[in-house]
Amino acid sequence: MNKNFQEMFAKAKQEKRGSLIGFVSGMDPNYKTSKKILKEMAKHCGAIEVGIPFNTSTSDSATIMDANMRAIKAGANTEKIFKLIKEVKSEVKNNVPFLIMTYMNPVYIYSIKKFAKKCKTSNVDGVIIVDSNNNSPEDKELSKELKKIDVAYVKLVAPTNDEAFIKETLKKCSSWIYVVSYAGLTGSKPVNLENVKKISKLIRKNSKIPIGVGFGIRTKSDVSKVIKIADAAIVGSGIVDIVDKEAKKKMNSQNMAKKVGSYLKNLKKGLIKR
Repeated sequence: MNKNFQEMFAKAKQEKRGSLIGFVSGMDPNYKTSKKILKEMAKHCGAIEVGIPFNTSTSDSATIMDANMRAIKAGANTEKIFKLIKEVKSEVKNNVPFLIMTYMNPVYIYSIKKFAKKCKTSNVDGVIIVDSNNNSPEDKELSKELKKIDVAYVKLVAPTNDEAFIKETLKKCSSWIYVVSYAGLTGSKPVNLENVKKISKLIRKNSKIPIGVGFGIRTKSDVSKVIKIADAAIVGSGIVDIVDKEAKKKMNSQNMAKKVGSYLKNLKKGLIKR
């Protein structure tokens, strides 16, 4: 397991709570503001997912697609997202793990080997590929390259996946596994706890790996319910919504970051295991 993730889950277990994982599109609405938001998130999140903006996303809601387009307009690309993460990690005073969340297409275009090396030199702790296929040559190569450098490959499982798929997926996960609470677009529906219970049961049957749950988690109550089943709650659209609304109001970067921080501070209240 990646050292920073190991420490994150061990600390949460010791404190009898879950972990909060936050997501934003990198460079939304611009580099300077995104950097301030990520540094603020590092104060409240156990881990942070940074999306590489992609204009043909298949799993993202209109909210996240708008964020991607704002970031692309601001000049976002894979190289700049690596630079952003490296700078933020060098300036925060903790070992909060950072993940890159993206699709296979930008990774393949960048070069899988080059992408893995850049993860290492940019202090990226994990990678999530939304559309990864367990049996594709690209997925196998990326898994192999990340394993060499101890960067976690966090795979997704959804309600449409059976136990055979979950078992195959677990072979490539070392630090934690991402449970998608419903089939559909991110943030488009409320978290589906029945799906979470069903998938988590199959994972626990086959592995002791920590479980993170995403899709539809927006409130302290959502976090509290998910943490009773899983080890981490993943919040994305709720954060991106704040950035979207405040960017439209032309709010300055410092105040926007503080607004995100206040939202996360409230969500953290739902992390206590009861």
